[in-house]
Amino acid sequence: MLQKYIHRSCTTAEFQEFMELVADEGAHLYIDKLLDDYWEKSDPVPLDQRKADQIFNQLIKSPTVSAGRQQKIKTWWGWVAAILCIGISLVWFNQKTVVVPELANVQQKQLQVSSDSTIIAKTTNEHQKVTLPDGSTVILNKHSSITYPKIFGKERNVILKGEGYFDIKHDEHKSFTVYTGKIKTTVLGTAFNINAYDEAKNIKVTVTRGKVSVLEQETLLGVLTANQQIIFQVLEGKDQKAKVAKVDAKAFVQWQENDFFFDEVSMEEAIQILSAKFNVPITFTNNGAKKCRFTATFLKGESLDEILKVICSFNNAQYQTSATGVTITGDGC
Repeated sequence: MLQKYIHRSCTTAEFQEFMELVADEGAHLYIDKLLDDYWEKSDPVPLDQRKADQIFNQLIKSPTVSAGRQQKIKTWWGWVAAILCIGISLVWFNQKTVVVPELANVQQKQLQVSSDSTIIAKTTNEHQKVTLPDGSTVILNKHSSITYPKIFGKERNVILKGEGYFDIKHDEHKSFTVYTGKIKTTVLGTAFNINAYDEAKNIKVTVTRGKVSVLEQETLLGVLTANQQIIFQVLEGKDQKAKVAKVDAKAFVQWQENDFFFDEVSMEEAIQILSAKFNVPITFTNNGAKKCRFTATFLKGESLDEILKVICSFNNAQYQTSATGVTITGDGC
Protein backbone atom coordinates (compact mmCIF):
# COMPACT_ATOMS: atom_id res chain seq x y z
CA MET A 1 0.00 0.00 0.00
CA LEU A 2 2.90 2.35 0.80
CA GLN A 3 4.47 1.66 -2.60
CA LYS A 4 1.16 2.37 -4.35
CA TYR A 5 0.85 5.61 -2.39
CA ILE A 6 4.38 6.67 -3.32
CA HIS A 7 3.87 5.92 -7.03
CA ARG A 8 0.38 7.50 -7.22
CA SER A 9 -1.22 4.26 -8.34
CA CYS A 10 -3.60 3.67 -5.44
CA THR A 11 -7.33 4.04 -5.93
CA THR A 12 -9.42 6.38 -3.79
CA ALA A 13 -10.47 3.44 -1.61
CA GLU A 14 -6.87 2.27 -1.21
CA PHE A 15 -5.78 5.80 -0.32
CA GLN A 16 -8.43 6.02 2.41
CA GLU A 17 -7.47 2.56 3.70
CA PHE A 18 -3.80 3.56 3.82
CA MET A 19 -4.54 6.71 5.83
CA GLU A 20 -6.64 4.63 8.26
CA LEU A 21 -3.69 2.28 8.72
CA VAL A 22 -1.41 5.22 9.46
CA ALA A 23 -3.85 6.32 12.17
CA ASP A 24 -4.12 2.81 13.67
CA GLU A 25 -2.41 2.53 17.08
CA GLY A 26 -1.61 -1.14 16.48
CA ALA A 27 0.11 -0.66 13.15
CA HIS A 28 2.78 1.88 14.04
CA LEU A 29 5.64 -0.60 14.55
CA TYR A 30 5.10 -2.15 11.13
CA ILE A 31 4.69 1.24 9.47
CA ASP A 32 7.82 2.55 11.21
CA LYS A 33 9.79 -0.38 9.78
CA LEU A 34 8.51 0.38 6.27
CA LEU A 35 9.42 4.03 6.69
CA ASP A 36 12.88 3.08 7.96
CA ASP A 37 13.45 1.03 4.82
CA TYR A 38 12.12 3.74 2.54
CA TRP A 39 14.17 6.42 4.30
CA GLU A 40 17.40 4.46 3.87
CA LYS A 41 16.78 4.09 0.13
CA SER A 42 15.78 7.74 -0.43
CA ASP A 43 17.97 10.60 -1.53
CA PRO A 44 18.34 13.60 0.81
CA VAL A 45 15.54 16.18 0.55
CA PRO A 46 16.46 19.90 0.55
CA LEU A 47 13.69 20.94 2.94
CA ASP A 48 13.90 22.86 6.20
CA GLN A 49 12.20 21.76 9.40
CA ARG A 50 9.54 24.49 9.28
CA LYS A 51 8.31 23.42 5.85
CA ALA A 52 8.43 19.75 6.81
CA ASP A 53 6.33 20.50 9.89
CA GLN A 54 3.76 22.30 7.74
CA ILE A 55 3.41 19.29 5.47
CA PHE A 56 3.26 16.94 8.45
CA ASN A 57 0.48 18.96 10.09
CA GLN A 58 -1.64 18.61 6.95
CA LEU A 59 -1.19 14.83 6.94
CA ILE A 60 -2.24 14.31 10.57
CA LYS A 61 -5.01 16.89 10.52
CA SER A 62 -7.68 14.21 10.26
CA PRO A 63 -9.69 13.70 13.50
CA THR A 64 -9.19 9.95 13.09
CA VAL A 65 -5.55 10.36 14.19
CA SER A 66 -5.38 10.35 18.00
CA ALA A 67 -3.16 12.71 20.00
CA GLY A 68 -1.00 9.82 21.21
CA ARG A 69 -0.58 8.44 17.71
CA GLN A 70 0.26 11.91 16.40
CA GLN A 71 3.19 12.09 18.82
CA LYS A 72 4.46 8.65 17.79
CA ILE A 73 4.44 9.39 14.08
CA LYS A 74 5.58 13.00 14.29
CA THR A 75 9.31 12.43 13.89
CA TRP A 76 8.97 10.28 10.77
CA TRP A 77 5.91 11.59 8.99
CA GLY A 78 7.09 15.18 8.78
CA TRP A 79 10.09 14.15 6.68
CA VAL A 80 8.48 11.24 4.86
CA ALA A 81 5.66 13.58 3.86
CA ALA A 82 8.26 15.81 2.23
CA ILE A 83 9.65 12.89 0.24
CA LEU A 84 6.22 11.68 -0.81
CA CYS A 85 4.97 15.11 -1.78
CA ILE A 86 8.09 15.77 -3.86
CA GLY A 87 7.95 12.29 -5.35
CA ILE A 88 4.31 12.21 -6.37
CA SER A 89 3.18 15.83 -6.26
CA LEU A 90 0.08 14.74 -4.37
CA VAL A 91 -0.89 17.97 -2.59
CA TRP A 92 1.14 20.87 -1.20
CA PHE A 93 -0.77 23.62 0.60
CA ASN A 94 -0.35 27.36 1.02
CA GLN A 95 3.20 27.39 -0.35
CA LYS A 96 5.32 26.99 -3.48
CA THR A 97 7.35 23.83 -3.86
CA VAL A 98 11.14 24.07 -3.69
CA VAL A 99 11.54 21.91 -6.80
CA VAL A 100 9.84 22.12 -10.19
CA PRO A 101 6.16 21.50 -9.16
CA GLU A 102 5.10 19.95 -12.45
CA LEU A 103 7.11 16.75 -11.90
CA ALA A 104 4.34 14.52 -10.65
CA ASN A 105 6.29 11.26 -10.39
CA VAL A 106 10.06 11.21 -10.21
CA GLN A 107 10.19 7.60 -11.33
CA GLN A 108 8.29 8.42 -14.49
CA LYS A 109 9.62 11.89 -15.22
CA GLN A 110 13.07 13.40 -15.08
CA LEU A 111 14.33 16.95 -14.86
CA GLN A 112 17.89 17.28 -16.08
CA VAL A 113 20.11 20.33 -16.23
CA SER A 114 22.29 19.81 -19.28
CA SER A 115 24.19 23.05 -18.70
CA ASP A 116 24.13 26.06 -16.41
CA SER A 117 21.47 27.70 -18.57
CA THR A 118 19.46 24.85 -20.12
CA ILE A 119 16.75 22.58 -18.74
CA ILE A 120 15.45 19.32 -20.20
CA ALA A 121 12.08 18.00 -19.02
CA LYS A 122 11.26 14.40 -19.98
CA THR A 123 8.29 12.08 -19.59
CA THR A 124 8.00 8.32 -19.87
CA ASN A 125 4.60 6.91 -18.91
CA GLU A 126 2.62 9.98 -17.91
CA HIS A 127 1.85 13.50 -19.05
CA GLN A 128 3.63 16.48 -17.56
CA LYS A 129 2.90 20.18 -17.46
CA VAL A 130 5.94 22.43 -17.82
CA THR A 131 5.82 26.16 -17.10
CA LEU A 132 8.37 28.00 -19.23
CA PRO A 133 10.35 31.08 -18.11
CA ASP A 134 7.87 33.53 -19.69
CA GLY A 135 4.83 31.89 -18.08
CA SER A 136 3.87 29.95 -21.22
CA THR A 137 2.99 26.31 -20.63
CA VAL A 138 3.40 23.03 -22.46
CA ILE A 139 1.79 19.71 -21.61
CA LEU A 140 4.06 16.89 -22.70
CA ASN A 141 2.57 13.61 -23.88
CA LYS A 142 4.13 10.27 -22.92
CA HIS A 143 7.72 9.62 -24.04
CA SER A 144 8.36 13.25 -24.92
CA SER A 145 10.85 15.94 -23.94
CA ILE A 146 11.32 19.68 -24.17
CA THR A 147 14.60 21.58 -23.93
CA TYR A 148 14.48 25.26 -22.96
CA PRO A 149 16.68 27.94 -21.33
CA LYS A 150 16.30 28.92 -17.71
CA ILE A 151 15.76 32.50 -18.89
CA PHE A 152 14.63 33.57 -22.36
CA GLY A 153 16.84 36.16 -24.04
CA LYS A 154 15.97 38.16 -27.13
CA GLU A 155 14.18 35.12 -28.53
CA ARG A 156 11.99 32.40 -27.07
CA ASN A 157 13.28 29.13 -28.52
CA VAL A 158 12.62 25.55 -27.34
CA ILE A 159 13.29 22.07 -28.75
CA LEU A 160 10.53 19.43 -28.70
CA LYS A 161 10.80 15.68 -29.16
CA GLY A 162 7.58 13.69 -29.13
CA GLU A 163 4.29 15.52 -28.61
CA GLY A 164 3.35 18.66 -26.73
CA TYR A 165 0.39 21.02 -26.39
CA PHE A 166 1.58 24.63 -26.14
CA ASP A 167 -0.25 27.62 -24.67
CA ILE A 168 1.98 30.61 -25.38
CA LYS A 169 1.79 34.00 -23.69
CA HIS A 170 1.59 36.83 -26.19
CA ASP A 171 4.69 39.00 -26.59
CA GLU A 172 4.72 41.20 -29.66
CA HIS A 173 8.44 41.85 -29.21
CA LYS A 174 9.51 38.20 -28.87
CA SER A 175 8.29 35.44 -31.12
CA PHE A 176 8.13 31.91 -29.75
CA THR A 177 9.71 29.12 -31.82
CA VAL A 178 9.51 25.36 -31.37
CA TYR A 179 12.18 23.32 -33.17
CA THR A 180 11.34 19.74 -34.17
CA GLY A 181 14.03 18.36 -36.44
CA LYS A 182 14.06 20.37 -39.67
CA ILE A 183 10.74 22.02 -38.83
CA LYS A 184 10.32 25.18 -36.80
CA THR A 185 6.96 26.51 -35.65
CA THR A 186 6.80 30.22 -34.81
CA VAL A 187 4.08 32.17 -32.97
CA LEU A 188 3.60 35.39 -31.02
CA GLY A 189 0.96 34.04 -28.66
CA THR A 190 -1.43 31.18 -29.30
CA ALA A 191 -2.31 27.55 -28.49
CA PHE A 192 -1.26 24.64 -30.68
CA ASN A 193 -0.22 21.00 -30.66
CA ILE A 194 2.90 19.44 -32.22
CA ASN A 195 3.26 15.71 -32.81
CA ALA A 196 6.85 14.88 -33.77
CA TYR A 197 7.92 11.51 -32.42
CA ASP A 198 11.24 10.25 -33.77
CA GLU A 199 9.72 7.03 -35.13
CA ALA A 200 6.83 8.81 -36.88
CA LYS A 201 6.82 9.30 -40.65
CA ASN A 202 5.45 12.82 -40.40
CA ILE A 203 5.26 15.88 -38.16
CA LYS A 204 1.82 17.33 -37.38
CA VAL A 205 1.17 20.88 -36.20
CA THR A 206 -2.43 21.59 -35.16
CA VAL A 207 -3.70 25.02 -34.09
CA THR A 208 -6.49 25.48 -31.54
CA ARG A 209 -6.21 29.26 -31.12
CA GLY A 210 -4.36 32.12 -32.83
CA LYS A 211 -1.95 31.97 -35.77
CA VAL A 212 1.15 29.82 -36.39
CA SER A 213 3.77 29.83 -39.13
CA VAL A 214 5.56 26.58 -39.98
CA LEU A 215 8.91 26.53 -41.78
CA GLU A 216 11.36 23.95 -43.04
CA GLN A 217 14.61 25.71 -42.29
CA GLU A 218 13.89 29.05 -44.06
CA THR A 219 11.16 27.83 -46.45
CA LEU A 220 7.63 28.75 -45.39
CA LEU A 221 5.39 25.66 -45.49
CA GLY A 222 2.20 27.35 -44.32
CA VAL A 223 0.47 29.80 -42.00
CA LEU A 224 -2.17 28.15 -39.85
CA THR A 225 -5.11 29.51 -37.90
CA ALA A 226 -7.58 27.81 -35.56
CA ASN A 227 -8.72 24.34 -36.67
CA GLN A 228 -6.01 24.02 -39.29
CA GLN A 229 -3.27 21.42 -39.43
CA ILE A 230 -0.11 20.94 -41.43
CA ILE A 231 1.41 17.50 -42.00
CA PHE A 232 5.05 17.43 -43.01
CA GLN A 233 6.10 14.06 -44.41
CA VAL A 234 9.55 12.95 -43.31
CA LEU A 235 10.89 11.02 -46.31
CA GLU A 236 14.60 10.39 -46.18
CA GLY A 237 16.29 10.77 -49.58
CA LYS A 238 13.12 11.98 -51.26
CA ASP A 239 11.33 15.27 -51.80
CA GLN A 240 9.59 16.13 -48.56
CA LYS A 241 5.97 17.24 -48.77
CA ALA A 242 3.74 19.41 -46.62
CA LYS A 243 -0.05 19.46 -46.67
CA VAL A 244 -2.37 21.96 -44.99
CA ALA A 245 -5.91 20.86 -44.11
CA LYS A 246 -8.91 22.04 -42.10
CA VAL A 247 -9.53 19.79 -39.08
CA ASP A 248 -11.39 19.60 -35.79
CA ALA A 249 -8.49 20.62 -33.56
CA LYS A 250 -10.16 19.22 -30.43
CA ALA A 251 -9.80 15.71 -31.79
CA PHE A 252 -6.02 16.11 -31.98
CA VAL A 253 -5.55 17.58 -28.49
CA GLN A 254 -7.95 15.24 -26.74
CA TRP A 255 -5.04 13.24 -25.31
CA GLN A 256 -4.51 15.90 -22.62
CA GLU A 257 -8.03 17.22 -22.07
CA ASN A 258 -8.72 14.98 -19.05
CA ASP A 259 -5.58 16.12 -17.23
CA PHE A 260 -5.90 18.51 -14.30
CA PHE A 261 -2.86 20.49 -13.16
CA PHE A 262 -3.74 22.59 -10.11
CA ASP A 263 -0.63 24.61 -9.29
CA GLU A 264 -0.97 26.75 -6.15
CA VAL A 265 -4.62 27.50 -6.93
CA SER A 266 -7.46 28.35 -4.56
CA MET A 267 -10.33 25.96 -3.97
CA GLU A 268 -12.59 28.48 -5.71
CA GLU A 269 -10.41 28.53 -8.84
CA ALA A 270 -10.21 24.74 -8.94
CA ILE A 271 -13.96 24.34 -8.47
CA GLN A 272 -14.67 26.75 -11.34
CA ILE A 273 -12.51 24.61 -13.62
CA LEU A 274 -14.12 21.36 -12.47
CA SER A 275 -17.63 22.78 -12.72
CA ALA A 276 -17.05 23.85 -16.34
CA LYS A 277 -15.28 20.61 -17.28
CA PHE A 278 -17.91 18.26 -15.84
CA ASN A 279 -20.84 20.63 -16.51
CA VAL A 280 -22.01 20.36 -12.89
CA PRO A 281 -22.99 23.34 -10.67
CA ILE A 282 -20.74 23.43 -7.57
CA THR A 283 -21.33 25.89 -4.73
CA PHE A 284 -19.75 26.70 -1.33
CA THR A 285 -21.63 27.20 1.93
CA ASN A 286 -18.57 28.80 3.56
CA ASN A 287 -16.47 31.47 1.88
CA GLY A 288 -13.49 30.50 4.02
CA ALA A 289 -13.03 27.23 2.13
CA LYS A 290 -12.84 29.11 -1.17
CA LYS A 291 -9.50 30.68 -0.25
CA CYS A 292 -7.64 27.48 0.64
CA ARG A 293 -4.72 27.05 -1.75
CA PHE A 294 -3.20 23.78 -2.88
CA THR A 295 -1.24 21.99 -5.58
CA ALA A 296 -2.45 18.69 -7.06
CA THR A 297 -2.22 16.74 -10.31
CA PHE A 298 -4.77 14.31 -11.74
CA LEU A 299 -3.60 12.40 -14.83
CA LYS A 300 -5.61 9.18 -14.89
CA GLY A 301 -9.00 10.46 -16.04
CA GLU A 302 -10.36 10.63 -12.49
CA SER A 303 -14.07 11.28 -12.06
CA LEU A 304 -15.43 14.44 -10.44
CA ASP A 305 -16.25 12.40 -7.32
CA GLU A 306 -12.68 11.06 -7.06
CA ILE A 307 -11.16 14.52 -7.49
CA LEU A 308 -13.48 16.14 -4.94
CA LYS A 309 -12.69 13.45 -2.38
CA VAL A 310 -9.00 14.26 -2.58
CA ILE A 311 -9.07 18.05 -2.64
CA CYS A 312 -11.80 18.30 0.01
CA SER A 313 -10.10 15.85 2.37
CA PHE A 314 -6.89 17.86 2.27
CA ASN A 315 -8.63 21.22 2.59
CA ASN A 316 -10.73 20.40 5.68
CA ALA A 317 -13.94 20.42 3.66
CA GLN A 318 -16.73 18.04 2.74
CA TYR A 319 -19.05 17.80 -0.24
CA GLN A 320 -22.57 16.58 -0.91
CA THR A 321 -24.08 15.62 -4.24
CA SER A 322 -27.72 16.21 -5.12
CA ALA A 323 -29.90 16.34 -8.20
CA THR A 324 -29.13 20.05 -8.57
CA GLY A 325 -25.37 19.83 -8.25
CA VAL A 326 -22.61 19.66 -5.63
CA THR A 327 -22.35 21.61 -2.38
CA ILE A 328 -19.03 22.05 -0.54
CA THR A 329 -19.23 22.57 3.23
CA GLY A 330 -16.70 22.95 6.03
CA ASP A 331 -14.46 25.66 7.45
CA GLY A 332 -11.63 24.91 5.03
CA CYS A 333 -7.83 24.81 5.38
